[in-house]
Amino acid sequence: MADKSFDVVIIGGGNKALTLGMYLQRYGGMQVGIFERRHELGGGWSSEESPAPGFIADHHATEIADWYWEIALKDFPELKDRGLEWCPYPYPMGGIFVEDNDSWIIQGHYQDPSGEKTAKVWERFSPRDAETFLKVWKGWREIIRPALIKSANVVAPPIHEPDDVEKVVPRFVKEIGLEEPFCYVQSPLELFRDLYESEALIAGLFRIAQSWDGGSPMEFGMGLTKLFISMGFTDFGHLKGGTHSAAHTTYKLFTEDGGKCFTEHEVERVIIEHGKAKGIRLVDGTEIEAKKAVISTLDPHSMLFKLTGKEHWNPRTVRRVANLDRWRITITWYTWALHELPRFDKAAAILPEISQVGKIAIGSKDPTALSRNACGRYMGQWNWEPNLMCLLSSVTDYTRAPAGKAAILTEDFQPGANHFTAEEWKTHKRRHAQQVMDTLSKVSSNMTWDNVIG
Repeated sequence: MADKSFDVVIIGGGNKALTLGMYLQRYGGMQVGIFERRHELGGGWSSEESPAPGFIADHHATEIADWYWEIALKDFPELKDRGLEWCPYPYPMGGIFVEDNDSWIIQGHYQDPSGEKTAKVWERFSPRDAETFLKVWKGWREIIRPALIKSANVVAPPIHEPDDVEKVVPRFVKEIGLEEPFCYVQSPLELFRDLYESEALIAGLFRIAQSWDGGSPMEFGMGLTKLFISMGFTDFGHLKGGTHSAAHTTYKLFTEDGGKCFTEHEVERVIIEHGKAKGIRLVDGTEIEAKKAVISTLDPHSMLFKLTGKEHWNPRTVRRVANLDRWRITITWYTWALHELPRFDKAAAILPEISQVGKIAIGSKDPTALSRNACGRYMGQWNWEPNLMCLLSSVTDYTRAPAGKAAILTEDFQPGANHFTAEEWKTHKRRHAQQVMDTLSKVSSNMTWDNVIG
């Protein structure tokens, strides 16, 4: 006899669980229970007071697209009343080059719906690239972006059928002047070089796109995907008060509709009878019945090998999950508590808007530097070249820092965690903080340790 019973049991209390739980509870008419091993819900929506009192740091998800909540806000208009507030950047993205402090920018659809202002900036690097950008921008806004939003909010079709994005890609490719079928197998570096002639702009754009997954410019067949990602980041901004605010708002609606959440309740096993999931067993031995479904939001490896057991899966599925790469990358994130935001004086003398850009790529004009970074990482070699992303968190959201202070986040990519011992990581962590500071000081006049609170 089960100790508790729900229509649907969800394992893991992160963003997927909370969002799905809201829909199943309200629109599915089901009784839903969410079970989370940590002391709080939210998963990737994780913000905490750090690295100094009064400062808010996002520890996983930090940037959110404006369309991320578009459908949910229509279905759950109370989310805004419960505290969900999205803050657009003054300007969404750009970059500064360490060689000479030259800079570039993409202004985004709020500031520059036609793309003409951005094209003016790009003319300084290449008039031809400015014209190409306008074609790419138009194709992104009118063809790819609407299909992407639709695709993200419907059930995926069978694997042999094209989804909404795949249906319109040929039209986009034709509009911007790429060639089929070559563009479908090109690496990002190959495709970007087909489109643009400025090596500096190519390097900056790919570093922006790299923020999505830390991938390599040489990845076979990933050119179009990285192009879409580089344009997609123009839609990004912050959730006011940190992404954990989304956990609070969705939790409120889920529980107000009758949903139940259980923190510090780690799931040990999915109970399977006659090939069907019937419930879960917690580490303390408690059994929970699931009348309709058990849903796992954990990673595939944990779901298959820990929660269920490979005997319940097709051998090919077992092999695929076992062979997923889990070693390629560590994303080094620091939130910096500062007395004042970085001053990009030299870059701002060329392009004043750069001081109000939310997402700034700081690195070399040479795109092959990003290739060296990826190759070295995969071999377990630490990368000492400037390859930084700087998010000016408090340029829009003033709640992330005390009055008169500032918060930023820096991102760099290094080898996977298994390449070094715990003691080696401690040494690298100290050296890497100085490495980040050295990179920032190349482009910012006030980024010294005197400006750092924590």
